[in-house]
Amino acid sequence: ATTTVVPQHWQPPSGLLMTNDVPDNSEEPVPCIALSKNDSYVMSACGGKISLFNMMTFKVMATFMAPPPSSTFLVFHPQDNNIIAIGMEDASIHFYNVRVDEVKHKLKGHQKRITGLAFSTYLNILVSSSADAQ
Repeated sequence: ATTTVVPQHWQPPSGLLMTNDVPDNSEEPVPCIALSKNDSYVMSACGGKISLFNMMTFKVMATFMAPPPSSTFLVFHPQDNNIIAIGMEDASIHFYNVRVDEVKHKLKGHQKRITGLAFSTYLNILVSSSADAQ
């Protein structure tokens, strides 16, 4: 999902706070956040690297894909928490495998930044939206 403010998650019993990599040079970063299907992980970014957090320990498990381009939308694959789709500022969509730390596929087709991504398990497709309204 895309948000209007930088995502923060706070664990009251311990006082731990999840924080993002926010670069100083981003003109207008797009904060984005996604929760895994089993609620064990949260992935977030705000113009900087994407961070993968363990929800039980509140520890950063990995950071990856330093900009440019910046991520604008994040979504976990519905059947595999190791695969994420990342909408980018440059209008591309990257499929990233967290386990092997590698971009597996890149899709192009939009003209402006990606504003939404959703997997359909029924149709076995990824649907995307963009600031180009296509």
